[in-house]
Amino acid sequence: MSANIKKILIIGATSGLGEAFARHFHSTGKKVIAAGRRIDRLHALQSELPGLETIQLDVTDFANLESNLTSIITTHPDLDSVFIMSGKQDVTDFKNPASTSSPSIIAEVNTNLVAPLLISRLVVPHLLARPGPATLITVSSGLGFVPVPRWPVYDATKAGIHAFSVALRAQLDGTNVNVVELVPPHVDTPLDALHRKHPGGEVPLPMPLDVYMATAVKGFETEGVKEIATGFSEIGVKAWRGAFGPILEHVGIRG
Repeated sequence: MSANIKKILIIGATSGLGEAFARHFHSTGKKVIAAGRRIDRLHALQSELPGLETIQLDVTDFANLESNLTSIITTHPDLDSVFIMSGKQDVTDFKNPASTSSPSIIAEVNTNLVAPLLISRLVVPHLLARPGPATLITVSSGLGFVPVPRWPVYDATKAGIHAFSVALRAQLDGTNVNVVELVPPHVDTPLDALHRKHPGGEVPLPMPLDVYMATAVKGFETEGVKEIATGFSEIGVKAWRGAFGPILEHVGIRG
């Protein structure tokens, strides 16, 4: 599959997995457009990785999202792949309303679920119009398959991304667009670094980023892959596929 990726837009490339994948695809000779909110991080990446293009983009700026993405597509008509990486994870205890707020929950849902849906609506028509293979990569989580109480909002948004990925893949069956769902386990990134210590004890140690990447990038070399998962996440994906795969096939859904 990776051989079909020539020019890729990575949304949420300023840190964590987004930055790691930007570095990976750049190192393999792909044309990479790194997008994210933090202009200082984009400039640092651009200075370090020759040929990398950067675009400042806030995925939750819904008022300007369509015009910003249209501008990117117009500037890069040969764009063949889009990787939606932006994420937000907060500890939320519904027994304690003071642990969160309505704006915080809205921000988490907007970043993790609403933004990917809107981005997909805007980029899928472009990918369908491409003359060759195209790829849309969504990012869920092992927590979307096996929810953990500490992050109920995050769990819900990632379960939503999984459901969306399956449905969109079925809609695009028979077209040139391949929908791939990246399903990371707990990886050592800044996503949850601020709240790994909590009143209930320490969060289990995350998988080192380099170890995760060594496994994840192999998934992109597999033709026909639907979910790329490892460790805890792979257990959840296999269980889901084992239980629901036959049902999807029975009703004729190729998701």
